[in-house]
Amino acid sequence: MPQDERSVELGARFREAQNALRDARKTLDKRKAEHGDEPQWLLDAYAEAEAAFAAAATAWAEHLETTGRKVVRR
Repeated sequence: MPQDERSVELGARFREAQNALRDARKTLDKRKAEHGDEPQWLLDAYAEAEAAFAAAATAWAEHLETTGRKVVRR
């Protein structure tokens, strides 16, 4: 069954959000290792990335449920 355009779009947003979250975590870990601190602006950036990931994951999962396709993440 080919994917519809909305599934492709939401899947792409999910992957982008997942990569942004991973990059924010890496940046925070690197800062902590090199400088021994976690500045508030980095914590805020990580929290934003986490929220964007949660929103993208929820939107994609809800859409997949309406299409009858399998939802991988629970």
